[in-house]
Amino acid sequence: MATKKVFIVTDLGPGDGGKGGVVHKVSSMTNAHTIVKVGGAQGSHGVRTSAGESFAFSQWGCGTFEGVRTHISARLVVTPEGLLHEADALRYECGVHDPFGLLTIDEDALVATPLHGVASHLKEMARGSSPRGTIGTGVGAAYRDHLRYPELTIRVRDLSRPDLRDRIAAQREQIIHDLEAVIGGEFLLHDRDAVEEEVALLNDIRFVDHITERFRELTRLAKIVDHDYLGREILSRDGAVVVESSHGILTDHYLGLHPHTSAIRTLPRFARAMIEETGYNGSIVSLGVHRAYQIRHGAGPMPTADPAMTEHLLPGSHKPANRYQGEVRVGALDLVLLRYSIAASGGPSAYDGLCITWFDQIQINGQWQLCHRYNGADDSNFFTPRGELKVRFGDDESQLAYQEGISRQLFKCRPEISTIEVSPSATQDELYALCADTLREKVGVPVRMVSFGPTEIDKMCK
Repeated sequence: MATKKVFIVTDLGPGDGGKGGVVHKVSSMTNAHTIVKVGGAQGSHGVRTSAGESFAFSQWGCGTFEGVRTHISARLVVTPEGLLHEADALRYECGVHDPFGLLTIDEDALVATPLHGVASHLKEMARGSSPRGTIGTGVGAAYRDHLRYPELTIRVRDLSRPDLRDRIAAQREQIIHDLEAVIGGEFLLHDRDAVEEEVALLNDIRFVDHITERFRELTRLAKIVDHDYLGREILSRDGAVVVESSHGILTDHYLGLHPHTSAIRTLPRFARAMIEETGYNGSIVSLGVHRAYQIRHGAGPMPTADPAMTEHLLPGSHKPANRYQGEVRVGALDLVLLRYSIAASGGPSAYDGLCITWFDQIQINGQWQLCHRYNGADDSNFFTPRGELKVRFGDDESQLAYQEGISRQLFKCRPEISTIEVSPSATQDELYALCADTLREKVGVPVRMVSFGPTEIDKMCK
C-alpha cells in the first residue's frame, strides 16, 4: 500500500555539516518525488554522484540530478539573481536541460535583492577586525528589513507587478538612508577599494533598472504557484518528500551563538509546523546532520578549533576563505555543542536519527578525537554543574543577550579531548558500529547514516 513520508534534514552545527550529500542519498534511496526548500538561498550544498556529476546547489534541491522536483517554500528567502545564475550553471555545466521545469516557487516567498547584498557587504566591512560573518547574498538583510519596513517587502508574487521598479527603488532609498553612518565610518585599508565599488553600485540608479529586468526574466521562466500548492499538489501525493534546510542550529537567530547567527530560524520544529499546517496526514522523520569532526566557516566561537588539524581533516581541499564569511576552522568533534543543538531542538526525541558525514577521513587518520567537556565551564548562568550548556528559550532582546553571553563563555573555554584509535583495516560495518555506539551513548540519538565517501553509494544506512 502506498504511503506518505516526509524527511526533515537539519544541520546540527553552524552549517557545512554535509547536508547536500545526505539529502541526495535520502532522496535517491526513497525515490522522493519532491524536495522542499526552507531557510535562505545562500546555502551551498555540495553533491557528488556515483555517475560523476558534481554541483554545489543553492536554491534547487540536492536531488536534481536524479530528476527530483524542487519546491521553494514560503519559508525560503529567495534571490532571483541567484536562481538565474544557478539555472545557467545547471544547464550549461551539468547538462540539466530544463532546470526551471523541475522547479516551483511559492508566491509568498520573501525576495532578497542585490541591494541587500550590497548592504550586507558594507556592514560586514564596517565591522573591521571584529567580524560577525555573513555569506553576503543579502538574505539576512532582506529578512531584517522585512520586519522593520513591511511596506517595502517584495515577495515572489510582486515580481510581475507593474510598479516593481518603484518598489525596488524605494528599497534602495531606505537602504541608502540606513547606511549613511556606515558609509561615513572608517574601514580597514584593504577593504577601501571594495567599499568604493559597493557604494558606487548602490548610488547608480541604473542598477535598479538591471535588477528590475532580471526579476522580470525570472517570472517568464519560473512556475510561481499559490501558497496552498504545497499541501494540495505535493504533500497530498503518495511517496517521499525531503525538506532541505539551509544553515544550522548554531546559527538559529534566537538559539544560535549570537551575534554570529542568521536572521532566520533553523530549528526543525518550524519545518514540521509548515508541513502540519497543510493538513498533512503522513509520517515525518527528522534527521540531524553533522560531520564526524567540528567545522565552522566564518567567525564565531568554536572551542575545539585547532589549526594543526586542518590538513588532517581537510587534506588538499581547504574550503576557501572569503572577506565576508571568513576562515574555515576545524577541530575535534564537540559533543558539548552537539548536545546543545539537540537540546535546543527539543531534546533527543526531536530527532529520529543522526547522519554522520566524513567518517572516511577519520578512518584515514586512524584517530577519532572527541571533546566531552570544557575547562572553564563554571559560570552557573550558562552551564549546568556537569558542564553542559543551559538552553534558554525565547524570542526577544533578552534572549539575544543570553545567547551572546553563551558565545562569550565559549570563547573562554578550553576543550578536554579524548582520542579513539581507529583501525585502518576496520570494515565499514565495524566503523558504523563504533560511530553509532559512541554517539548513542554521548548524545542519546541513534545513528541512521554514516558517510564513508562523497557519493550516495558511500553512505551506509541502518
